[in-house]
Amino acid sequence: MTNRTKTTLNMSLLPLVVIVVLMIGAGYFLLQGEVKLPGFNKGTQIRRLDGFPTVVSTDTALEKQRRVIKSPEELAEFLNYIDPTGLTEVRDSVNFDREFLLAVSSDLQDETGHKMRIKKVYEDKNAKHLLVLIEETDKGDNCEVEVEGNVTADVVAISKTDYEISFDRVKKVENCEKEEAPAEETEQQPAGEKTSPQQ
Repeated sequence: MTNRTKTTLNMSLLPLVVIVVLMIGAGYFLLQGEVKLPGFNKGTQIRRLDGFPTVVSTDTALEKQRRVIKSPEELAEFLNYIDPTGLTEVRDSVNFDREFLLAVSSDLQDETGHKMRIKKVYEDKNAKHLLVLIEETDKGDNCEVEVEGNVTADVVAISKTDYEISFDRVKKVENCEKEEAPAEETEQQPAGEKTSPQQ
């Protein structure tokens, strides 16, 4: 083969290689994660939802909730349970074909200052198990709180999984520092001088 024949052969293969690469790239983006490529599957993905954790004012006696939500109907049921007024909503879009929601709520609290959030999700690939760690924080004895019935709730999205999911809780007490009253500055008058009110 001459140099001219090799150059012509290489040039005719170049468009073919470019077309194949473009087809593979377009196919990957059209499937968007339905094909699990090695090295790209990072395991369980978790994302926070806008507006959560939240506190809902209520006087209704409610029990704590720990739910794995797999459909819009289950989500509506959970939100209506914690907030019958319908003001609490999930603002982010959720694709239940690709993700579940983990939803937790406290029982009825008599005072303000109670907080709850899903802090972390631990994954055990060997046992196919997810442990959801919930952090609850109460105000300490030296904190000022108001008497008002409320429920705290948190919802996070998690990539769809067939793992068993369980919940565990950690309680913390948040102590408040009492603010000291600022020392009042008083002017001392020299001895022997008396002041009288101005007329």
